[in-house]
Amino acid sequence: MKRSAVWPLALGVLVISWGSPLARLTAAAPLAVAAWRMTLAAAALLSFRAFTGAPLLPPRHRAATVLAGVFLGLHFGTWIPSLWLTTVSASVVLVTTAPLFVLLASPRCLGVPITARNVASLVVAVSGVAVIAGGDFSLSPRAFAGDVLALAGAVCMAGYLVIGKRLRGEVPLGGYLGTVYGVAATILMLAVVLGGVSPWPENRISWLPLLGMALGPTLVGHSTLNWALAHLQAYQVNLSVLLEPVLASFWAWLVLAEVPPLHVLPGAALVLAALVLEFLPRRAPAPAGEGQSGEGEPPGGGSLTGRRG
Repeated sequence: MKRSAVWPLALGVLVISWGSPLARLTAAAPLAVAAWRMTLAAAALLSFRAFTGAPLLPPRHRAATVLAGVFLGLHFGTWIPSLWLTTVSASVVLVTTAPLFVLLASPRCLGVPITARNVASLVVAVSGVAVIAGGDFSLSPRAFAGDVLALAGAVCMAGYLVIGKRLRGEVPLGGYLGTVYGVAATILMLAVVLGGVSPWPENRISWLPLLGMALGPTLVGHSTLNWALAHLQAYQVNLSVLLEPVLASFWAWLVLAEVPPLHVLPGAALVLAALVLEFLPRRAPAPAGEGQSGEGEPPGGGSLTGRRG
C-alpha cells in the first residue's frame, strides 16, 4: 500500500462528511438538492478542464466511464432523498454498507481475493455504524422507503467505486471526473424534470449549502476518493468512508445544534478500530528464492492495493 495516499484519503473523507449537514440546511426538494450538487460540481470541473486543456478519455474507456457516472447519479438520487424520509443516522448507516458490496464484487470484478482480515475489519466497521444508528430505525412506511433508498445508494456507490478502480490506473483523473460528474448531473436533472419536481431552492440562502456541497464533498471529497483508487484497493477506500457517520455526527452537533447521543462514542471507537485494523502494515512471506515484495504486501498486489496502482 502506498502510505502517502492515506492522508489525502483522510482529508477526502473529512470533507465528504460535510454532505449530510449541508443537505439538511438546504430548503429545496431532495432530488433537486442532488441534481444541483452534481450540476454545480460538473460545471466547475468542466470549466477548469476547458481552461487547462486536460487530456480527454481514451475512446475504449468512455462507455465504462459513462456507466460510472450513471452509478454516481443514482447514488445521489437515492441517498439524498432518503435523508428526508428516514433519520439521518439510519440513512448514513445503510448507505455506508457499500464496502460490503465492494468486497463481494472484488474477486470477480477486480481479481482481488477476500482475506480474513478484510472480513474482520468490515464486520467491526459495520458494527460501529450500526451502533451509531442506535434505535433510530423506524418501522413506519415512510422510514422504510427511506431505508430502501439509502441501501440502493450503497449498491450504486459500490458500482461506481468498482468501475473507478478498474479505470483509474489507465485514464487521466480530470477527464474521468469531468465525464462522470457530467453524466451524473445530466441524469439527476432529467429526473427532476421528468418527475415534475421543483428544481429551485425555496430561498436564495439555500444556494450557499448547495455550492458548499458541490465544491467540498463533491469536487474535493469525491475527487480525492477517485485519486486514491489509483493507489489503494477499492474496498479499502470505501471502508474509509465508514468514518463519515462519526464525523457527520460532530458536524450536526456543531452546525445544527444536534447533540450526538452517547451511543456515538462506542460506535466511533469501533469504526476507528476497523480502520486501524485494515491500514496496519502487514508482512507476507517471500516466495522461495525471492526477496520480500514491496512494502510488505503479498505479491501481485495482495488485498490492499490494486494491481494498476
